[in-house]
Amino acid sequence: MHEIQTFCQAIGERDSYTMKHSMKVAGLMAGFAEYVELPGDDVTLAYLIGIVHDIGKVGVPSHILNKAGRLTAEEFSVIKQHPDIGARLLAKMDGLEKVAEVVRHHHERYDGTGYGQGLAGEEIPFFSRMLSLCDAFDAMTSSRCYRWKPLSTNSALEEIASCAGTQFDPELSRDFADFIKAQSALGKLASSGV
Repeated sequence: MHEIQTFCQAIGERDSYTMKHSMKVAGLMAGFAEYVELPGDDVTLAYLIGIVHDIGKVGVPSHILNKAGRLTAEEFSVIKQHPDIGARLLAKMDGLEKVAEVVRHHHERYDGTGYGQGLAGEEIPFFSRMLSLCDAFDAMTSSRCYRWKPLSTNSALEEIASCAGTQFDPELSRDFADFIKAQSALGKLASSGV
């Protein structure tokens, strides 16, 4: 696990947003896994997946990663390589083969139009479908270099609902919305980083 810490530090030094984002996604993944009553080992796995999901961004040039404006088609093609880069890095570490596959597919879309291998529906690993929701939710509700004002929790959930069945697994989308609403009702979203 020392290698994972080293990669995470490397990302943090290059891009503090990605490091903070990964930590928040890890919290969302673990909380969501608990909410849908996955076994304890899977909750731990979900947290680890969240921490390392963007590890492949170490292979993306800083001028693209931190660009304030809209990416060109060529720049976006470079960004789209980060799940594969991350999966290759993780696959070299003993015991992280499953994590590598989840990372490889976290930008697949439920309707098959995402990037990676063009997987659709249940072909996409379960944890990749979970990660897609947690990743998108945090991205929408955080300030980004290309968007100053984050969406509210309700607006982000509306966006997820509108993309259920196309971008996101429809059943997991409903479960995720229920999870976020429960966390909001308990006042846990702001305090826990979730």
